[in-house]
Amino acid sequence: MQEILCNKYEILKPLADGAQGSVFLAGDLHLGRQVAIKVYTMSDGENGQEYIQQEREVLKRLSHPCLVQVLDYFEEEGYAYLVMEYVEGITLAEYLDRFGAVDTAVAVNWCVELTEALGYLHGQNPPVIYRDLKPGNIMVRRDGGLKLIDFGTAGAADYGSGKKRELMGTPGYSAPEQWQLGKTDKQSDIYALGIVLHEMLTGTGPVKALYERRPVREYDRSISPEVEKIVSNCTMENPQQRYASMEKVREALLMYKKKDRKSSILFMILHFLGIGLWIAVFWDTIVPLLKGVPESAFPLPYLIRPLLGSLAAFLYHRCLWWRYENPQFIKKQENSVFLTEKQFPGMSKELLFLFFLVIQMMLIPFAGGQTETVKAGEKPGELWVDMRDEENRKMLVKEGAVYPVKERLRFDISKENLPKGPVSVRIFASGKQGEILESRVFLVEGN
Repeated sequence: MQEILCNKYEILKPLADGAQGSVFLAGDLHLGRQVAIKVYTMSDGENGQEYIQQEREVLKRLSHPCLVQVLDYFEEEGYAYLVMEYVEGITLAEYLDRFGAVDTAVAVNWCVELTEALGYLHGQNPPVIYRDLKPGNIMVRRDGGLKLIDFGTAGAADYGSGKKRELMGTPGYSAPEQWQLGKTDKQSDIYALGIVLHEMLTGTGPVKALYERRPVREYDRSISPEVEKIVSNCTMENPQQRYASMEKVREALLMYKKKDRKSSILFMILHFLGIGLWIAVFWDTIVPLLKGVPESAFPLPYLIRPLLGSLAAFLYHRCLWWRYENPQFIKKQENSVFLTEKQFPGMSKELLFLFFLVIQMMLIPFAGGQTETVKAGEKPGELWVDMRDEENRKMLVKEGAVYPVKERLRFDISKENLPKGPVSVRIFASGKQGEILESRVFLVEGN
């Protein structure tokens, strides 16, 4: 039998277990909806009572799409229960653990949402400081949006003193002045936001290294320098060197999005130009082969233009990929040792270049024109003849072969192959219907 609280809420399953209380999923039997109930132990003393009162007072007077709503509060048998809106989804910590680093565009969009929510809190009178911003306190909804949860440490800037203030926050996410001195203000939330953005971009949490962080582009070179600068400005050790407000952070993030959109359009234009360059090289390689390459031109100078064109296209794309699509250098922190792993999503650009050259060479035997001449006469006493097309290119003379001819066909007899004295030459041709066609008789006299 399921436990029913306050004759109204049926406990369904546990959701989370934190330092300030456990959270359960429950069903509201009166309204037919699911809610989240946070349970506090009243025996925790003055400190526990203060956390309960603080979270309830903060949430009941706030209303924002990124903040959970307080629906009810009651006390029973030594426990206090805070009934809140149930957010369907997973925490950002679970998301990062399951999927790893977040794409830059997604991370920036999420941080814009967080700046709006935190800016709303900072705009209250008196300002509300969240104090414990971390992936575990951020819910990723099923629709992709975010919500802040767990307001047990949130409150006015001057809330708490002495030992209570020192215990607020989480090591690695809390600003140095917050964790070391117990001092919190808007700047401490800005610092925590920068740490969360750093973790979203890299997939690496700060807890093991505390305040020792490497720039995000050391983890992934494809991350924009502008985003790296935003993370750096948010996480400066001196609070006065950070952004002045959440609005300033939001402006920087939105400005990056505009620059990134322009950069993406420019990249697409340059990328299509690169594809056009490869097509031009391929066309310049195949068309001469289809028409036939003179024997004297193969392999050089015929291959000079295709090879130079391929090299130019290869270098163009290498420069383009280095500027816009650098390989990722993911550095995972494990026992204070950074391990570097180079990732390639598919065939490397070098292998692609070599593959293209191999295809070029493999197409040569299938070309319409030939690169060497085989004599018609292979037996002693036969007259050796070269066959040429209308562009004076030698063609392979082979029994049973069919050769397309546009306008004319020419047979050449080299002088050294002619016997001395008069020679009569007549050409015979057999048609598809068996008809025999013959030319006039030519008299040729060799010296």
